[in-house]
Amino acid sequence: MFKGLVINEFVKLFSKKKTYIILALFVLLSGVLVYVSETQERNYLKYNSPEYRISNLESEISYQQTYVSGLEENETEDVKEEIISARAYLTSLEEQLEQAKLDLEVRSEFDWREYAKERIENIQADLEDESNQDSKAYLEQELERLTMSLEHNVRPDDESYNTGINYYVGNIILVASVFLAFGLILFNADCVSNEYNPATLKFLLIQPVSRIKVLLSKYIVMLFSSLGLIMLTQFVFFLGVGLVKGFGSFARPMLVGVQYEYIIENGKEVLSQIMGSGHYISLSEYLLRGLFLQGLFIVVMVTFIFMISTLVKSSVVSITVAISTILGTNIVYMLSTTYRRLSAFIFLQYTEIEGILSGRIISYTGSLAFTLPTVIIVSVISTVVFLTISLVVFKKRDIQI
Repeated sequence: MFKGLVINEFVKLFSKKKTYIILALFVLLSGVLVYVSETQERNYLKYNSPEYRISNLESEISYQQTYVSGLEENETEDVKEEIISARAYLTSLEEQLEQAKLDLEVRSEFDWREYAKERIENIQADLEDESNQDSKAYLEQELERLTMSLEHNVRPDDESYNTGINYYVGNIILVASVFLAFGLILFNADCVSNEYNPATLKFLLIQPVSRIKVLLSKYIVMLFSSLGLIMLTQFVFFLGVGLVKGFGSFARPMLVGVQYEYIIENGKEVLSQIMGSGHYISLSEYLLRGLFLQGLFIVVMVTFIFMISTLVKSSVVSITVAISTILGTNIVYMLSTTYRRLSAFIFLQYTEIEGILSGRIISYTGSLAFTLPTVIIVSVISTVVFLTISLVVFKKRDIQI
């Protein structure tokens, strides 16, 4: 019977126009991200090419020559120094143009691997002579990054290309920070409150199953439909971009676990990064951690929405309360230093996936407790508390049918 309830809830969910509208909006958002990523790649290739630099320098030289000629035609004592300065700048531009043309000629011969090997040798030599512990820690970290890049053949500018893996990571980070909470509210907020319609509840509660099972069937459908629609769409776009543009390097080194400490500086307590803290992991592992954090946030957010929808008998009020909570906490987060320091224990602030993974979320909030283990523990506890409240309230509620 419980299986039948779950199937019935899925049928009801996918019979609503709202389900397809929200899915279409998420697909549209993912498509826009593809366009943005592709535009960023084209701009990177354009603005970092020797051809573009040569074109800019030639235009600047032409303008400067006209400017100098105008000054020379009306030369007076007052503009002599300006003419000298303008000529010197023109000479500098011409030298830069020659260098840019030389770079264009030798570009095909440049081997980033040789540069990386040379850089590694220099760092190893510097480490032998370095006595400052902070500088030594930084050099060791840079050595780790270069070694990983060289071992796995990862170009220094790999992150600037619109490959499948880069798009996937970018989608997760951006969606979590901008769209996810509001999308989940619109998708789920009326899932239970809408059922307080007497005719609907009468049908549900006359079934030979307990109220708990009726409510759990709704929760399961909310949870799995939210996880499935969001993460499956992201995966499909990852495959699409990967097949068209290439999947990219899964081994690019990503820095995670950066640590901070409070120190006294000029009589004030300031937050300072511990040099050399953190370590590098492959982009594939970084992606898996990002997917885990996104999935964890979806679980706790859906459970929170589920609780509100259970407590409130009006779907309009349910949506309003949920959205107001998100907006209110975001406003307080921006305005209150105290709240930011407490935000490590408030799941609503767990959308900054990149900051949580890298550890730099601590520099934004000032909370040394804002670490990955804290996020996991608080999310699990919050989920259990919200679900328990929902089940207890629904079981004891007097529903007229």
